[in-house]
Amino acid sequence: MLIAWINPRLEGYCTSGVRLRSVAGDQIEAAEDLLHLVTQAPQLGTLAAFRSVRMDVQAGNIALSIEEVDMHARPLSPAGVPRSVSSRASLLDYATTDALLIRDLHIRGESILRRSS
Repeated sequence: MLIAWINPRLEGYCTSGVRLRSVAGDQIEAAEDLLHLVTQAPQLGTLAAFRSVRMDVQAGNIALSIEEVDMHARPLSPAGVPRSVSSRASLLDYATTDALLIRDLHIRGESILRRSS
């Protein structure tokens, strides 16, 4: 899947193993697994096939979770426009999405951007 980042600091933490480890602590394996699965999946619907990945909708974002790690993202249209997801039932409408805007990554409910401040 193609990935865009809403914040350059967030991208830095999620693309550097050392920086991710500093904020993820004992959840580093779950964080790495989630990031790997998302970046390697050809489409959003592919992630639904993994039993370890939970999907939900929160405030227009898709929440992808493994263990205590939650990624909040918005699907991007083919033109690169972020879309708001209205409900869990509408997730099927985005199954063929092949690009996400990553808005945040939470470890045990706390944003990694807040942990790193």
